[in-house]
Amino acid sequence: MDDYGDVLGRLVCMYIRMIDLEDEFGENEHGLTMIQQQELQNLRKALVDDEADEELDRYFHAVLKELFCWQESRRLMEVMECPIQRFLVYASVEKGAKGFICVREIGRLIAKLIYSIRCCVFNELRARCEARLAGNHIDRELGGLMIYTKEMLQSPFGFLVEMMHFAASVAGESGALPQVSWLGVDGMALAIHGKRVELRQLRGLCSSLLKKARVLLDSSVKMGLNDIDWTTFEAEDDLTNIRDGYSFVSLSKKKDRRRLLRGFMANEATRSFFARGLNGKVILWRKKQCLEWLGRCRKLLEIFAVLCHILGGQPGRGTELATLRWRNSVDEQRGVYWANGTIMLLAMYSKMRSKTRRNKLIPR
Repeated sequence: MDDYGDVLGRLVCMYIRMIDLEDEFGENEHGLTMIQQQELQNLRKALVDDEADEELDRYFHAVLKELFCWQESRRLMEVMECPIQRFLVYASVEKGAKGFICVREIGRLIAKLIYSIRCCVFNELRARCEARLAGNHIDRELGGLMIYTKEMLQSPFGFLVEMMHFAASVAGESGALPQVSWLGVDGMALAIHGKRVELRQLRGLCSSLLKKARVLLDSSVKMGLNDIDWTTFEAEDDLTNIRDGYSFVSLSKKKDRRRLLRGFMANEATRSFFARGLNGKVILWRKKQCLEWLGRCRKLLEIFAVLCHILGGQPGRGTELATLRWRNSVDEQRGVYWANGTIMLLAMYSKMRSKTRRNKLIPR
């Protein structure tokens, strides 16, 4: 109890001293809000006036509640904007300012602060129950207080948990932090590599890409050919076949694979675009135009890859998307399947493969 009380006492005393030295530190250099500053001033006055222990406890809890019980969901905060993170930096300096404490000790310091936040929430809940302010809402997220003890939020608790992961990663005791995290509790924004992204932005991006892909497919790839029956593709795939070279694409019906070619050559406009003419049954191709058409196809495939990455479930790593096999090989099975009328991409890449001797299969 003394250790936990010592940490909280250092936290409060540090900010009281910073407010007293505001002229030296600069206006609001401490990063506190007006309410937090006012509660600290009230506690300072109570200490100077030598108030009773009960009153000091009340003022002390009011300060901790303002420091711990808040969360930001409208914007992405900078690293040092959270006063608890700022205190953690100062508390990481050794006595005498000769260096920093051991990274393992930082984990213990963070654990004390995390536990203190939970205690503060419990005391606030108990005070509300005694005042009969919580009513029937206690069983639902502790009357609204549970949000201040959840991970993946921009709150003191969320920031401390992130710092705990980071410290453990530096100490070599666990993996790195997640690259994607939720902001707020409404689930409408993400932090991706430290940058805020609204879900409405992702929806708008996907909608525009789908429209662009449809236009590109009709005008640039199919080149306006609408009289071809595109719905007769009847692929069959044996998901258990591990024979070298097997793929549902290579075993599809020959007439299906040449449907687009026959459509192009039967149409006068597209035939003149791709070919100079015929020498018996041999097509005399226009190389420049063929390469141009393949470039259009590549742009369409790039859009499809982005849409698959965003809309196909859990986003895949770049290595996973770049190493998909479309047919079986001697060493590894394919990663492209036809299942239930849709394409299934099966990622089999894993950084832990050298240790576990097996792949981690992720179908999309």
